Amino acid sequence: MISIVSKIRKLSPFVFQKTKIGIDLGTSMTRIAIDNKGIVLREPTFVGQNTKTGQYIFYGTDAKDIYGKAPGYIKVIKPIEHSIISDFDATVYLMEQFLKKAVYPYYQGTFIKRGLVGYTVVPTSSTEVEQKALQEAFIKAGFQTVYLIEKPIVEAYGAGHNIFTNKPVFVIDLGAGIVEAAIITMGGIVSSKVLRTGGDHMDRLIYNYLHLKYGLIIGEQTSEHLKVKLFNLSDQKGVLAVRGKSLENGLPKSVRVTSRDVQEALAVAMNQIVDSVKELIETVPPEVIDGLIRSGVVLTGEFARIPGIDRYISNDIKIPTTIASNPEDATIHGLQKLMKEEERLNRVVFAG
Repeated sequence: MISIVSKIRKLSPFVFQKTKIGIDLGTSMTRIAIDNKGIVLREPTFVGQNTKTGQYIFYGTDAKDIYGKAPGYIKVIKPIEHSIISDFDATVYLMEQFLKKAVYPYYQGTFIKRGLVGYTVVPTSSTEVEQKALQEAFIKAGFQTVYLIEKPIVEAYGAGHNIFTNKPVFVIDLGAGIVEAAIITMGGIVSSKVLRTGGDHMDRLIYNYLHLKYGLIIGEQTSEHLKVKLFNLSDQKGVLAVRGKSLENGLPKSVRVTSRDVQEALAVAMNQIVDSVKELIETVPPEVIDGLIRSGVVLTGEFARIPGIDRYISNDIKIPTTIASNPEDATIHGLQKLMKEEERLNRVVFAG
C-alpha cells in the first residue's frame, strides 16, 4: 500500500528537495537559471522608486525604459555598481520580483520558498562585508541558502574550458561594471586583476567626449547606444546622427558621430585594460607562461562582442585570444554546468 507521503512525493517532489537556482546579478543585466530547466530570465538590473512614498514601482525592463525620462518624483536606481551592491533594499526588491516572475510560476502551489538554494558570483576583489551583504539580500528575497563563487572561475567554465586540470586558463571578463582578468588552474585562481573601467564607465567617457568636442549633452542610454553601434577595433566605419541638447543654449542639437569619435573617446580606457592585463601576466610564475600561450586567452562579457577586440588584445600581449561563444551568457552557463556537477560545485564554492 502506497503511503500518503509517497503520493505527495510523486505529485510534488520539490517540497522534499532543494531547488538550485543560478543567479548572475550583473551591473547592467541579471540572468537567472533553474537547475534542469535552463535560463528563465534575462532582464536589466534597474529599479524605479516613487520618492514621495518610498515605494518601488518598476523593475527590470520597465525601469530601464524610463531611465533618464522619468518625472522628478520617480528615481531610477541601479542597485549594483561595479558588480557589488550599492543599494541593499532595491536589490532585495529586485530579486523578490524576479523570483515571482521567473521562478515561482514553475512550481505554482506546490513550491515551498524555503527550498531555494542560490548560487551566485562575486568579483575576486569583493570584501567579506560585500559578500555578506549579497548573501543577506538574497536570503531576504526568499532563498534559504546562498553560496558564492568567484566569477572568473564560473566564466571560464561557462566558456567551455576545463578549469580543474593543471593547464592554466586565462579569462578576461569585459563587463558593464568591471573588467576582471584572472588566471585559473586546478579550480582556483592563481592571479587576478580588477579594473573599474567596464561598459558603464565607457558610456560616461563617450558622454564627456561629445560634451567637450561638440558641445552636445546626451543621456546615458544614448551613450550606450553609440558604444554598441559604432565602437570597433577593426577597420569598420560607421556614422550615426545623434540628437541632444546644445551646451550653449540648451536647445535641441543634432550631431553626426563617427566610429572614429567613439574610438578616440575610449582609447584611454582600452589602453588601461591592456596595461592591466600585461601587469597581471608579469605576476604569473614563469612555469605558467608556456601553458598560457598554448591555451590562450578567452574573452567574456557583453563588451567582448566589440569587433576586433580579440585581435587588439592579442597583438599587445602576444598571446592568442578568442571570444567565448555567447560571451554575455558565460557566467550563467557556468553556473548551470556546475549545478549539475555536485562534486565540482563543492570544490569552488567558498561561502554559504
